[in-house]
Amino acid sequence: MAMLARAQGPALQGNGRQPCTVAQLGAAASSFALTFLSVLWQLPLHHRMFATQTEGELRVTQILKEKFPRATAIKVTDISGGCGAMYEIKIESEEFKEKRTVQQHQMVNQALKEEIKEMHGLRIFTSVPKR
Repeated sequence: MAMLARAQGPALQGNGRQPCTVAQLGAAASSFALTFLSVLWQLPLHHRMFATQTEGELRVTQILKEKFPRATAIKVTDISGGCGAMYEIKIESEEFKEKRTVQQHQMVNQALKEEIKEMHGLRIFTSVPKR
């Protein structure tokens, strides 16, 4: 018979009568994580710097910040499992205003031309801030 582990301690009480189960804590933690991540993306860039990033993500983010100083949001995600072979980039900047999507993507490619030489793939999502 499988035993369900129970969290111990006064801070981890369920309804006040019984302790929470690990499953209940896991569900609550998952819900919190999803809410946290959805809120995090909506925060200004300087408020999101505490999120853990890989070395490659940090390097690409720094380059994009330098090349797009008016960017209101930059999100770089290593989608290759952490090896740095493939990245997804989301960038919102006034510099893209009145430019076609292909031109916006060319600007990002130009900014990262040296880094792209070491990559296998790159997904780019660009946008102009809404007023």
